[in-house]
This record gives sequence, structure tokens and C-alpha cells, in this order.
Amino acid sequence: MSTQLSGALIALLVPVCFGSGMVLARVGLVHVPSGAGNFFSLVVGWALVASVTAILYPEALFGISLGAFGWLAMIGIVNFPIGRFMNFASIRHLGVLKANPILAMAPIVSAFEGAVFLGERISWAIGAGTVLAVSGVIIVVYGEVTARGGRSAPVPAVAVAGRGAKPPGLLERRPRLLGYLAAACAAVAYGTVPLLGRIAVTGEAGNIPLIGRFASDAPTLPLVSATYTMLIGFIVMGLFASPSIPGALRAPRRSLLFVALGGLAMSTGVSLLYLALSRAPVVVVSPVFALNAFVALVLAHFFLQRLERITPPLVVGTFFVVAGVIAVILGANA
Repeated sequence: MSTQLSGALIALLVPVCFGSGMVLARVGLVHVPSGAGNFFSLVVGWALVASVTAILYPEALFGISLGAFGWLAMIGIVNFPIGRFMNFASIRHLGVLKANPILAMAPIVSAFEGAVFLGERISWAIGAGTVLAVSGVIIVVYGEVTARGGRSAPVPAVAVAGRGAKPPGLLERRPRLLGYLAAACAAVAYGTVPLLGRIAVTGEAGNIPLIGRFASDAPTLPLVSATYTMLIGFIVMGLFASPSIPGALRAPRRSLLFVALGGLAMSTGVSLLYLALSRAPVVVVSPVFALNAFVALVLAHFFLQRLERITPPLVVGTFFVVAGVIAVILGANA
């Protein structure tokens, strides 16, 4: 088995972790603000990953250079305070089903950036697999949303407290618009993380303008990368979410538990993502990551909405996604 193929197979575990994490977090975010929920999920996930890394690679964990730390800090900010926070915000305002089609665009961002900045070659198999996988996710989710016929309830009118009261803004009157904007930002952030992660775990700074001057040329172990990116992530997120954290602590314990479990699942996915990127290029890993939205949809279908009927879009979309992943794996082993 080639190293690139093993990376693609490891990448198959990433959407399982992220998809299940999104569904678990969705339950908890009903009573927990997005910012505080992101912070709690990061703290719990970081504690698990840091503990495992300290046991397995203590020298690598505490012997990281200042340049590598700065590089990983940048990845942590893009991934967590931006990517996961926007992801949680989109899930909170739209739900898993409506947010997924936008989030499914992340692999396209990854493939484009990998080809432009790292010079990775997109073969016909990998390109076709990317299009098939993303198209399959869109078909499944669009069919599910259409079948449910979900129209958001109108936003109730806000009482005016006084003459000087400020009228609600566009985003306050259209929370779904905020959700879609957050999902788009999350897709761009998540699409950029594989590029940055690939450079961190392989040292492939190359001759990338601007980036190459600040990146570390030495590769970083996947678990070490995950530990430091999550550390920076929850520190920065804690600063932004500090006003909402005390109130979130008074939320039902069940909600906090689900947010924590979602964080554990997604943090495990982060570690596996770095491991996959250490073995396979971005254009191979990112299409497989598109399964994330499909896994979340299937779990939400059975555990959140209690729906069990199989619809034609679900069958067609499943075929597209599976065919896309198979095409990517075959392309990776070619």
C-alpha cells in the first residue's frame, strides 16, 4: 500500500468524527451560545489530544521551535476561532441539514489552493471524484430540505423601548442570512486548513510568496500540530467568548455534555486530518473530507429528526458520494 493511499484511507475516518461531532454539538447548541460552545468543545478536545501527545511524544511536544509555534498558531486561528465558530453559528441558525450544502464547498477551496500554492497535480480521477462527492452531498441535503418543506418562521416584531431605540439590523431580522454567511466563512476556513496543515506536517513551505518566508521548513508531528493549533484556538476563542461563558455554564448539563462530546469527536477528527495530510496531498484528502456533510446528514436523519424513510435524492446522492470517494482513492493509488 502506498503512503498516499494510506493517507486517503485515514482521511475516511475524518468525516465520521466531524459528522458525528456536528450532530452532537447541534443538540447542545440549543441552550448554549455558539461562541461559548466552541470554547468548551475546544477545551475538552484539547485536553484529550494534549494528554495523548504528552504520553507518546513528550520531546516533540515540548521541543517545538518558535517559528513552528507561530505557524501552528496561525493554523489554529483559521481553524477554530474562525472555522469552527462559524460552523457552530451556522448550525445554530440553520441546523445541520441547511448548513451542510454550503460547508460541502470546502473541498473545492482546498483543491484550488493546493494546486495554486503547492503545485499539486489534480488528475482527472481526483478532479472527477471531487465534483462527484460534493455534488452528491448537495443532492442529498437539498432533497432532504425540499422534502421537509422547511420555511423559517417569520421573525417576530421587536418592541420599541423608546424613541432612541435602534431598529433591528438586517442580520437580526434575517437570522437565516446570518447562518448562510457563517456557513460560507466556515467553508473557506475549513478549505484553507488542509493547505496550512499540509505545510505544517511536511515542511513544504516551498517558494510560496509571503507564506514561505514565515513557515517552518521542519515537519511537525500530526498530534503535536493538533495540540498546538487547538491550544491557540481555545485561548483566542476564550477571549472573544468570555462575556457569554458565565451564562453558558448555567445551561442544562445535558447541553454542555453534548457540546463536550461533539468537541471530543471533532478534535479526534483534527488529529486524523493532520495524520492523513502527512501522508497524502491536499487534493487527495480534501474530497474525502466532503463525506463529513454526508455523515452528519445520515446521523441527523436518524437521531435528530427521527426520520427513517429513504428518498430518491438520498439514494442518488449516496451513489455520487461513494463514487467520488472511490475515484479519489483510485486516483491516489495511480
